[in-house]
Amino acid sequence: MAEFTLPKNSKITAGKHHPAKVGAKQVRKFKVYRWNPDDGANPRTDTYDVDVGSCGPMVLDALIKIKNEVDPTLTFRRSCREGICGSCAMNIDGSTNTLACTKSISECGSGEVKIYPLPHMPVVKDLVPDLTQFYAQYASIRLHKNLSEGPESGQGDRRNQEANAAATHALTP
Repeated sequence: MAEFTLPKNSKITAGKHHPAKVGAKQVRKFKVYRWNPDDGANPRTDTYDVDVGSCGPMVLDALIKIKNEVDPTLTFRRSCREGICGSCAMNIDGSTNTLACTKSISECGSGEVKIYPLPHMPVVKDLVPDLTQFYAQYASIRLHKNLSEGPESGQGDRRNQEANAAATHALTP
């Protein structure tokens, strides 16, 4: 059996605990991945006790509450809050890559809510993934139909004849 040793700065350590304010009634624990490339320390998971009764119902609402009221150094992406742009994509509860703006806190079970960056991407800071490779791959995508062939060319939305012939030939036994 092969044994691998992780690089020094890849082991996640326990971080700080931020208790809820006195008088909080509906407290939920949020365990959030934190990493700052500037300080040279290992990644850590900070625990935040959040009064979910005084914030919106989504995981993104809790993260915004943490950033605004508890820890302004927490870094994450957000934009539309509609589930369209995908900027708030992260790993929630350790098994689901989803959008924080569409994931309800109540869907996360009754224990602590674990929030990590997307596992298949390098991390820039905290919950922010590096999207350089994603954008490079996105730019390389070619559409199946030629958009330069408009209705005036007589082609409309049909693929060009060479592509049709190649597809037909590939399917012929």
